Amino acid sequence: MRTESVKITYSRWLFYTHLCIIVAVCARYIASVTTGPAVHTLGTLTSLCLLLVSSYHIVFFVSLNYRPVWFEPTVVLHSPFAWAAIWLLVFHGEDRTPLSTAYDYDHHPLRRFVDRRVGPVVLLAMHVFVWYMRRTVIGVTVFERKTRASLLSYRCYRVYTALAAPLIVFVWSIYPYASVGWHSPSGRGLGAAGLPGGFDRVAISRSRLIATMLVSGGTHVLWYSFISYAYELVVWKVYLREGFATWIVGDVTVCTKLH
Repeated sequence: MRTESVKITYSRWLFYTHLCIIVAVCARYIASVTTGPAVHTLGTLTSLCLLLVSSYHIVFFVSLNYRPVWFEPTVVLHSPFAWAAIWLLVFHGEDRTPLSTAYDYDHHPLRRFVDRRVGPVVLLAMHVFVWYMRRTVIGVTVFERKTRASLLSYRCYRVYTALAAPLIVFVWSIYPYASVGWHSPSGRGLGAAGLPGGFDRVAISRSRLIATMLVSGGTHVLWYSFISYAYELVVWKVYLREGFATWIVGDVTVCTKLH
């Protein structure tokens, strides 16, 4: 059975809507890294998470519009980290005390202005919006990836998705030591937590980290499985521009044009 064609490229309104989302997320990231010394602000959990989210949306947008070959690595490899980064902000909250100095992050004008509009819940809503609006092209891309993958690699990908959150936390935890040469070559100037360069850290509880792993990893795997499970065959005339997809609905095989 032939159905109506499905648009997988950007319509005009979605193009500009996603562009506005990118601007908002990037503004949130810039606000996070410009409210104090860069050596400290680049290493806060908020900044690291926002970097992952903003870079994901930028590459997603550019690849689907201009560089299709980048799209599969973005939705397969980068997506779990961007999704986990958002849930880390939701569960842990934002890191407002990254260093033991007199900088007042909460009352910085730029950060206060952006914080009110682009918080963790708004980031989550914007990400879900893009996921939902581009679900067909993500689904066929994940399906094609699964057809080339072995059972072992498919299971390893689920582990990879679940481990995204603790890997982000690991990078955040070692950043003060990695930045010693930039901030203090002599290794002096310990913070209240005994970290180099005046850093302080508020520990993330194990229960919150496990909750983040379960929610971010579980929902990511479930969503990708849901949007890709029914496909049987995808044929491209021009990759991610024009092709056909078939899937099964009950006992009926459905074919639709992708454009």
